[in-house]
Amino acid sequence: MSFIRVMALAGRIVRQFVRDRRTLALLFLAPLLVMTLLQIVLNSSDSSVTLAVVPPSGPLGATIANNIKLPDSISIKTITADQAEPGLKNGDYDGVLIFPSDFLAQAQQGQRPELELRLEGSNPTVAKQLSGIVALLINSLATAQPSAQQAALAPTLTTTYLYGGPQFTQTDAFAPLLIGVFSFFFVFLLTSVAFLRERSQGTIERLLVAPLTRTELVLGYVFGFTLFALAQSAVILLYVIFVLRVHYAGNPFVIFLVTALLTIGGVNLGIFISAFARNELQIVQFIPLVIVPQILLGGLFFPVKTLPVVLYQLAHVMPLTYANFALQDVMLKGFGASDIVGDLVFLVGFALVMVMLAAFSLRQEKV
Repeated sequence: MSFIRVMALAGRIVRQFVRDRRTLALLFLAPLLVMTLLQIVLNSSDSSVTLAVVPPSGPLGATIANNIKLPDSISIKTITADQAEPGLKNGDYDGVLIFPSDFLAQAQQGQRPELELRLEGSNPTVAKQLSGIVALLINSLATAQPSAQQAALAPTLTTTYLYGGPQFTQTDAFAPLLIGVFSFFFVFLLTSVAFLRERSQGTIERLLVAPLTRTELVLGYVFGFTLFALAQSAVILLYVIFVLRVHYAGNPFVIFLVTALLTIGGVNLGIFISAFARNELQIVQFIPLVIVPQILLGGLFFPVKTLPVVLYQLAHVMPLTYANFALQDVMLKGFGASDIVGDLVFLVGFALVMVMLAAFSLRQEKV
């Protein structure tokens, strides 16, 4: 074995990378970008659970509110009864514990007051956590009072759900997010690699000399790739619903509509990105720059509303964020197409912008 030949080959590889500044930038900057995002999100996101309490009227209400002790991971708000439903729908809190206004009067009459726990319910883990904590809370409030009042503070508890229910699992909560992520990621990867091969093999140059307008060329590629993208979305959706038996509350056709719009945008994003890559390795290197930030900021790991202000604003210009919002609203909350118009409009706009950028990226030198 010749050490000189080995070093000569190694030197050629080094020179090849040094000359390819794009690969060097992606090799070193992409990991730094992802790690920076993770550091900001992990250290700045507030993922605490919020419980709102509607105390009874009178001095007893203030006494109860002052005696409520919760773990550090649970924050508490004191609200009025008319704020309960709007706050749950807006996501201001994860659950509401409602005391009857005549709590003390019922107890003095020998009745066991009935408390109501209203849970937002879209996150089954949070719902179960609040149910357990509220049960312990009621017991602690009873034992903290003088013995004569303990019977009055041993009420019954009724639990209701705004969305979902006790049958919903964590898989049901994650399914909408995973449908969006997998559809978008695999369509982007498939399209960008396949279109890069079309470029590198000279297929596009040969088509440009054929009697095809540039619009026809773009639409032909878009329709061809989109057909397989939609088929993939349909397979994922059918598998999740009929094989994994994930619970869903909304119309499956609306779910497919959201996924279809996302994949159309992903197809054209892949065509556009392929114009900046010379080989499949560079396509893979674009994933940390294009896909990973959307996964980190789109709500899969951390709720978007808990992100720092800068990342919160950044998340709201990413298509995966809006697709995740729409899929969660339809699958977990039973919303219809009219309830997610804003998300649909953004996804349509993203798809149209990507079509235009894909057409622009097809500029080729004349053959």
